[in-house]
Amino acid sequence: MINENKVRLMTRLALYEKNQLKNDEKAENYFHGDYLSKQFLGTFVCGTIAFIIIFLTYGAYNFEQMMLDIYSMDVMGFVRNVLFIYLVFMAALLSITGVVYSVRYRRASKGIHRYYLALKKLQSDYREDRA
Repeated sequence: MINENKVRLMTRLALYEKNQLKNDEKAENYFHGDYLSKQFLGTFVCGTIAFIIIFLTYGAYNFEQMMLDIYSMDVMGFVRNVLFIYLVFMAALLSITGVVYSVRYRRASKGIHRYYLALKKLQSDYREDRA
């Protein structure tokens, strides 16, 4: 006879394996701090590249005005302003990264924990059927 509870459980397990297990295992393979450090490093590199691209695009757009003002410009003040904007940009980006990937790590841990509990339940149901 078909046990509907076991079918539901196996269906839920199969859907999780198909859709989410690979992503959750990527996070779960690391300690929480290591996972966040890896994500921070990637965000730092990508954020720096994005800032450089944005800065160069802004410079190309305002090239004529910059060339007219270059001799009267306070270069150190300009560099300080750009550095300040970069630091604010990176602080915001890294803060968002910390929040997002902490939540993802917690969800992945909970998902894998529930997955293994469901597997144990399924295994115990099969043992009961054999006995």
